[in-house]
Amino acid sequence: MSNLDFEHIRPYKDAEVAEISAKLAGVMDWVSMLSPLIGADNAEEITEAMPFIETISEFQDDLTFPFLEALIEGTTSGVTVSFDSNNLEEFFSKPLLHLTNHRDIILDPSLVNLARMGNGFPSTEVGIGDNLLSRSWVEDLVRINRCFVVPRGGSSRDKWTSSLLVASYIRHAITNGKSVWLAQKEGRAKDGKDLTSPALIRMLTSEGGKESWDKLNVCPVSLSYEWDPCDAFKVRELLVTERDGAYEKAEGEDEASMALGLTGSKGRVHLHFCKKVEWKTTEGERDERVVASIVDKAIYGGYHVYPNQVLSAKYLGIDVEVEVEISDSDIEAFNKRLDDVVSFVGGGFSKEEIEKKWCEITVQPFLSKLNG
Repeated sequence: MSNLDFEHIRPYKDAEVAEISAKLAGVMDWVSMLSPLIGADNAEEITEAMPFIETISEFQDDLTFPFLEALIEGTTSGVTVSFDSNNLEEFFSKPLLHLTNHRDIILDPSLVNLARMGNGFPSTEVGIGDNLLSRSWVEDLVRINRCFVVPRGGSSRDKWTSSLLVASYIRHAITNGKSVWLAQKEGRAKDGKDLTSPALIRMLTSEGGKESWDKLNVCPVSLSYEWDPCDAFKVRELLVTERDGAYEKAEGEDEASMALGLTGSKGRVHLHFCKKVEWKTTEGERDERVVASIVDKAIYGGYHVYPNQVLSAKYLGIDVEVEVEISDSDIEAFNKRLDDVVSFVGGGFSKEEIEKKWCEITVQPFLSKLNG
């Protein structure tokens, strides 16, 4: 495909930034919007700079990453990073495709990029579904931040055509020296089970199987959040779906969940950068399923285990031996979270049903690591 095919999905270029940035500055009262998230002083500083930005790097360095650093400082108890590689210069010397488990469409790639930049390496381009870009200013904001648009919806034929376009764009970006972030599957894992979509692997290798895969330099990143701000939403949705066969979201529920995911407390956060995943075939199995399983195992191996996961296992009667120190304050926080989720979900379900479902979701990454 030619570069022209990418015009409606690619990130903005430096030549387009001044116009887009000035337009964004007039869209809304950014100080009022950002102040509750990062404080009035930070919000004013970012807002004042917005009309004068002229390059992508300036936008990210002067606006985006100061915002994210302030947000992360206010919503986490600290972020730690580890690597499979002992030689980061060599590891980051080539463009990489980072596939990660998916918890939050803003913070997941942002944490990866802050870790990269904190170690002296450039940020990635980021794939984001057009279902999240309901307003034109939102699309402008993400595309000025090195995001490319992943078309969703349409007929089966439309989806396949779109997937080929996205795969071609990713190869184009990697070939031109740009690293890329993608979630391992469409949508967040509501049940805590992080599984790479075989369809994603098939899409990425649509032009050549092993040879195409090798050129992408796929290095997964494992994301471990101690607390999920949206856990009560997920518990309610799963319980209703199990009872009624389907769950109908209330108007504005997606937006409320996204806002809570961004602003709610995550506790401790850990990122682990995995080594490159090599292509592998197994007789009698589809290649994309084999490779998806390898990506899963890499992500599971990088998980960090938190006290609330061990306590969830004990609540469910799962006998585990793990060297995780559990304090009285950890137990208190665990019990309070259960009470809060029970209060949020409300009537229609027993206290035991709600607590059990929350523990099943919370313990899943821990079990995946043990069994992976």
